[in-house]
Amino acid sequence: MRIGLLTDSYWPGVNGIIRFVSLHKRILESMGHQVFVFTGGPPAPQDEPGVVRSFGFPHPDPGYRITLGYSRRAVALLQTMDVLHANQPALSGLLALQYGRRFGIPVVLTLHSRYDMLVHQRLRVPLSVTHALLGAYLRWALPRCDLVTAPTPEVVRVLDHMGVRVPVEIIPHGVDREQSCHRSVTRAELGIPPTAPLAAYVGRVVAEKNVRFLLEVLANPELSDAYLLVVGDGPERKALEPIAQRLGVNERVRFVGQIAPAEVPAYVALADFCVTASKIEMLPTAILEALGAGRPVLGLDVPWIRAVIRPGENGLLTPPDDVAAMARAWAQLAHNRELRERMAEGARRTGEQYDARQATTRLVAHYERLITARRARTRSFPIAFVDGSPPQNARPPAGPEPLGPVSAGRRE
Repeated sequence: MRIGLLTDSYWPGVNGIIRFVSLHKRILESMGHQVFVFTGGPPAPQDEPGVVRSFGFPHPDPGYRITLGYSRRAVALLQTMDVLHANQPALSGLLALQYGRRFGIPVVLTLHSRYDMLVHQRLRVPLSVTHALLGAYLRWALPRCDLVTAPTPEVVRVLDHMGVRVPVEIIPHGVDREQSCHRSVTRAELGIPPTAPLAAYVGRVVAEKNVRFLLEVLANPELSDAYLLVVGDGPERKALEPIAQRLGVNERVRFVGQIAPAEVPAYVALADFCVTASKIEMLPTAILEALGAGRPVLGLDVPWIRAVIRPGENGLLTPPDDVAAMARAWAQLAHNRELRERMAEGARRTGEQYDARQATTRLVAHYERLITARRARTRSFPIAFVDGSPPQNARPPAGPEPLGPVSAGRRE
């Protein structure tokens, strides 16, 4: 198969969607498929062969570009795809629907995030308004896709609340369980005492991830000996560093900044457990990697996390916005080694259930089904135009790339 993965964000940014697309592409290629990533912005050093870039306006978040259309060369390549898989409902989703309809290519859309909460957090729009506007758009867009997928059943509840009722295939994302890390990091390098209780947060440092809440928890007297490792970067970091100073925890917080995904396991291995205060996730890669590494997870008791964290077995959950409650749970994990070790075993067992290759295998089966169905419809109901123009679903047969190989990071 020739598979086009459409995304609004790609390297040099680092987030769950980028990592999903890159890993999904790599696994598909190992299965013998031809895969291309269609995105916007200038080439990045991390780009693999098959990354097709078109012009995109800058966006505040690293790796994101506002791409309103693809270049001629990108479109010429895109029309030879057997299936298009978009990874955001807005720009890349709209482009997938536009080009999919024009060229008769099946469209798959994966809903990775709580988009209602993202809009609410970023634009400070009341949730009622967000649900009304976003719901109207999704009621138009999702039925036009050939398949809608999501990593957790939580998305069905959210869509239903917005009045969007479409079939959603639940396919949990996974991590690369065969990936090895060749980087070693020591606590001494980071200025962290060897026996100090250490928690790690891994992810983007943006307002909706609620890292500020973690700093407020760390300031609790119960955690006077505890340290926090913040692995990731983003626009919120500049605001968080003075907040850490004001709270008196700056000496016990280490902002590592952005690192390559392959280096994340080395930093997670330093920690005793991982923490998150996000309320808007679906199924973040960082949490799955933490569990796979045998690190219990401490988070807020919100719907997205209940799909993976079972309190007392592989982590702990506390009420949202309750600093004191999370401080108590944090202190439990920090100071009770027996508890951590017991939960570590549960974390590993949970992590084993999330293998990216299983997710890709399920998606491939759906791709094949959609391609077969589309070809059957094309044979049964050929489209003819009065002006003699070619039908929408007429496209070059799959075969060798007619435009030459697409080099890594080549801008279109």
